[in-house]
Amino acid sequence: MQPNKGSGTSAECEECEECEEDEGAEAEDDVGGELAEIELLEQMIPKLAETIAQMGLTDSEILRVTPAFQAFRQCALALRSYHGDLYSKSEKSTKISTFWSHSWHGKKWRKIITLIVFYNGQAAAVLGMFCAVVMMVLFCFDLLPALNRGSTGEIQFGFSCWSLWSGFFATSLVIIFWQPQSRVFLDRICISQMDHELKTRGIISLAGMLKQSDSMLILWDPTWTERLWCLFELAAFLQSKKDQKKQLLIRPTLSGPLHISFFLVSFAGMIPINMVPMDVSEPILMLANAGGVVLCASVASYVAMSTLRSYFRDLDTMKQQLLRVSFDTSRASCCDDGHRRGGRRTPCDRKILKECVKQWFGSQETFEHTLRSEILEILMRDLAKRVFTTKSTLAMFMPIIWAFMDHAASEERFYPGQFWVKWTGAAMLEGLSIWLLFMPILKDVLVLVGEVTRVRPKSLLMEVIKNSLASMTLLLPLMIVMGTYVGLTFIPALYDFPPLVRSGIFFACMLLYSTLTRCIAAGIRAFSS
Repeated sequence: MQPNKGSGTSAECEECEECEEDEGAEAEDDVGGELAEIELLEQMIPKLAETIAQMGLTDSEILRVTPAFQAFRQCALALRSYHGDLYSKSEKSTKISTFWSHSWHGKKWRKIITLIVFYNGQAAAVLGMFCAVVMMVLFCFDLLPALNRGSTGEIQFGFSCWSLWSGFFATSLVIIFWQPQSRVFLDRICISQMDHELKTRGIISLAGMLKQSDSMLILWDPTWTERLWCLFELAAFLQSKKDQKKQLLIRPTLSGPLHISFFLVSFAGMIPINMVPMDVSEPILMLANAGGVVLCASVASYVAMSTLRSYFRDLDTMKQQLLRVSFDTSRASCCDDGHRRGGRRTPCDRKILKECVKQWFGSQETFEHTLRSEILEILMRDLAKRVFTTKSTLAMFMPIIWAFMDHAASEERFYPGQFWVKWTGAAMLEGLSIWLLFMPILKDVLVLVGEVTRVRPKSLLMEVIKNSLASMTLLLPLMIVMGTYVGLTFIPALYDFPPLVRSGIFFACMLLYSTLTRCIAAGIRAFSS
């Protein structure tokens, strides 16, 4: 038995050795095959880079655009985590109005809100104001019911709140449902995500698409500068427009939420003014009115100030990233996936794109220097010094003029008399004084305070305290304006003056106050810098 056992063991050993030899041979073949594949891919890189660097299109069908509203449909499906193919939503074109450059690794809701405000904001503001004016006229002609806010003796206080609420709802509905027709490029729609051949042709033609773009919109967040393809898109756009005026727009993804926050702040502050009961025989109601305004404004301004400070922290992050931006440290999906996709090896995007940049700018260092100079200049000019434009400021604070339109309509409808002695025109002049003169100045104060106090403490408690104190700095200009308004309205010595004269004095005070505030803000900013 022992020999048989021994012979069996010997046979098994021979089989094991043969298996190991076969496995070793297969492993050597796999390694050899992979090395050959890597060598082939390395040989492809110069040719691919040369093709991309020529900024051409693989064919005329590959240049595609989509109406901007397609990106917002189905709750902005194209801008969220959707893995289907939206290529059918695009259309063939010869020109791209705006190329959207963005990172898929940032906060998507911020990017969505910023794009909606950017494309729908102007239409929303115009139609919101139009509805408010229409409601004011209808109320003046006794075609809309009045809000009974109390009485004093035999005098009934009938007020309009139609302009405020109709303007708010119209603006909100338009900004959500407006369909901008501007033809834009969004990668998830304009490059097929399911057809491998179409996707490859689209990626190879990306530089050519940028060459055919009139402008480029960078939706910046802290992850944008870290992504290789984002830097390449910017490089291709700068190269294609080096002999032309560059229409380069940079919008931090926090700018959209910032605009919405301040719009809601002004609306919340006007609700108590327009709707709280005003029975002067009940002082508690008058206090409730004032208290409601203060409470709404305080809560809303806290949120707005927190958002504004976060905005300036993001700008600091962007500046730091631009100062150390590099192709070598940026992240690419191919490198994160180990240069494998679907079990197959893929060429390294970094090597291809770096070669393109070298052909365009002469060297990688030259491109990075261009980023640090040109883009940093745009950052400091457009994003730090002009956080809000005059148009966007007036749009954010439209609820204020709507509230005064309601006041003027109430005076016109319920208090008969000549225009000169009524408060109709006076109320409109006061509203315009605050909206056109004071609010832009308050915006400058907001931006200055947010910029100076942007650094976030390590403790959450200290952050809450710091944000509260920053919000309270807004009370001083508000108290000055409210004091001026109340003084000119209720000082006995001015009772003999017609309402329009008193409103004219208020307008002059606002003009003087705005001039002084601008000078003080400029001095503080110059001293802090």
